[in-house]
Amino acid sequence: MWQQNFKAILTTTLLIGVGIWLLFFGWTQVQTAQKLEQSSAVVEGRVLSSSTKRGSRGGQYYALVVEYKAADYPAIRKEFDVGSSDYQAAKETGKARVTYLPEDPQVSRVTDFEILPFQILLGLGGLMTLAGLFCLAHLLMKRAKA
Repeated sequence: MWQQNFKAILTTTLLIGVGIWLLFFGWTQVQTAQKLEQSSAVVEGRVLSSSTKRGSRGGQYYALVVEYKAADYPAIRKEFDVGSSDYQAAKETGKARVTYLPEDPQVSRVTDFEILPFQILLGLGGLMTLAGLFCLAHLLMKRAKA
């Protein structure tokens, strides 16, 4: 009997925990992307290095290390995941256009990736959390009957 309860409690805890984490992660990514769209500044940064990696499904991933200077802040050095066109342009010119939040220049990007995958994570996290809450309610009702 305790093994069944343990499995149910473990499953419920995992559903709720992972669901809340996915909700939080997806939400912060979507919010950051929206903030960068609405109130952002653009500066030209100097490319310090570049790299590529092969993906597990045969795709290629690109990264740039860029140093940029936001108004009234010291120079910031940051690694960015970038798209192939931004990567090629940066390799040719040695420069990259960095979009950042004026109030927090550490929040920045070079490539404006789609936010759809993060919106999907939000939906998945919401479904997992609801499933976990349903399991919790079921456990509590089962326990009350016993």
